[in-house]
Amino acid sequence: MVSNMESHYEGSRYPADDRNRDAREALGALQSDRSALADRVATPGWYYPLLALATAAIVGSPIGTGTIWQSLLVTFACVGIVFLALAYQKKTGVTITHTAGPRSLTVAIVMGVVIVLLLGVSFALAATGNGVWIIASALAAFLVMWLGGRAYDRAFDRELRRGR
Repeated sequence: MVSNMESHYEGSRYPADDRNRDAREALGALQSDRSALADRVATPGWYYPLLALATAAIVGSPIGTGTIWQSLLVTFACVGIVFLALAYQKKTGVTITHTAGPRSLTVAIVMGVVIVLLLGVSFALAATGNGVWIIASALAAFLVMWLGGRAYDRAFDRELRRGR
């Protein structure tokens, strides 16, 4: 039994140390890749203001209820969002299809719920003849999308760099 143990160490430089070093190097490479990806997918400064503008247009669209302007406003806002997503993809070379972790998912869900609620408020205001207040709802949607988008980016970046 002693000779068997000795044979494991003869000329082998402790294989466990080699495996630990290899594991540390692999983990370091993964961390470096996560950081490089986070840098690459950083949202450009123009993205959220433009997305917020399109969102505000959609949320504010009930101000023109029953007119062709409402349909045109929503159509142009949606087309704008599509072009915005394509511009982001072209700039970064990456398409983001899901959140990086639970915090960014939570921010995205909260933003979505608030925007849908604000759209409902806008329709309710239009139905009750208080259309002038729709501007406030659209302004709130603008702020939610711009500031919420930045909060989402911070959470996404943190989760991506840390590996969730």
